[in-house]
Order: sequence, then structure tokens, then C-alpha cells
Amino acid sequence: MIRRMRAATSDSERGTVSVFVVGLAVALLVLAGLVVDGGRAINARAAAYDDAEQAARAGANEIDVFTLRRTGQVVIKADAARRAVDAFLAARAYPAGSAVTEVGEREVRVKLDGDVDTSLLTLINIDSFHVTATATARAAIGIDAEIGGAP
Repeated sequence: MIRRMRAATSDSERGTVSVFVVGLAVALLVLAGLVVDGGRAINARAAAYDDAEQAARAGANEIDVFTLRRTGQVVIKADAARRAVDAFLAARAYPAGSAVTEVGEREVRVKLDGDVDTSLLTLINIDSFHVTATATARAAIGIDAEIGGAP
């Protein structure tokens, strides 16, 4: 009688460890995906911010020298600044239209948008992360009292 109860119990639980192992493996793959793909997304955001910052600086370098010499005012040439930003981003292999450039009288703002493809998180239907970075550069000549020191 005892042998029959043991046989019935072991037959009804057969395969439960397999289901547990499969579930644990999926959970570990998702966790690895968060680490790997999340790290790639953080790295891509830092790189995009750096590129936006450098592109804004390239644009802010395009000052109107004639106006500076005539009046002493620092004014950015808008068309030249946009071309400088576009040239910098093209050299960094950004596709056309991935940046929004706003040019003011003394500053240039660059906003970059992009997507980072995932590798492991595609298992749970997350195909990419959206990355956005915005940076502003201000044109200054010499010591500028408004910013409290050297440019």
C-alpha cells in the first residue's frame, strides 16, 4: 500500500523541476538583457550627449566677425552655424534629420534623437531604446562678465 502511494506521488510531480528550470532560465536571460542592452543604451546616450555638445560648440564658433569688429557684439551667423553642426554630425555618421538645431543670437542648441537596437531584450519584444540628448553652446569672446569668468 505504501509503495502505491509513493508511485502515485512521484508520477504526478514528474516534470515540475523542468518547468522551474525553464522559467528560471528565461528570467536570467531577461536579467542579462537588462544588463547588456541597458548598458548599451546608457553608453549610446552618453555618446549622443557628447556629440550634441561638440556639434553645438562647432555651431557657436561661427560668429559674424564683421559685426564683432564693427560693434563689439558677438553674433552667430545662423546659416553658417547650421552648416557647421550638420558637417560635424555627418562626420560622426549621424543620418540627416536626426538633429534639431536652434540658433539664437549668441547660442546654439542641438537636440539629437536616435534608437539603440537591443540584442537580448528582443526575446521579450523590446526591439530598441529611444535616446535623446540636448546641448547648448554659447559664443563668447574674451572674458565675459555675464558668465563670471573666462569662456
